This record gives sequence, C-alpha cells and structure tokens, in this order.
Amino acid sequence: MAKKPFIKIQCQVCKKTNYFTRKTKAVGDNKLELKKFCKWCRKHTAHKESKK
Repeated sequence: MAKKPFIKIQCQVCKKTNYFTRKTKAVGDNKLELKKFCKWCRKHTAHKESKK
C-alpha cells in the first residue's frame, strides 16, 4: 500500500504555512483549497496547497 503524499496548506492573505495534511489520489492534480483559521491573521481565510 502506497503512502499518501504530504502537502502544505498556506494562507493566501499572509502567505504563512499553517497546516500539513495528506492528499488522496481521488482529488487528482487540482490544488486543494480550504477555508481554515489562520493564527497570524486571527480570522478564517482561504488556504491553498503550496509547493513542497
């Protein structure tokens, strides 16, 4: 069984890396985008998958 690759989730406002997660192959090659809480901005912002 192959391991799922780790990805970094980066805040789109302050550009800080806040979260790390694993991505399934079912998601495909699209970049993952979620609305998460940023502790530096102190609000919910869009977080997008960043480069490794």
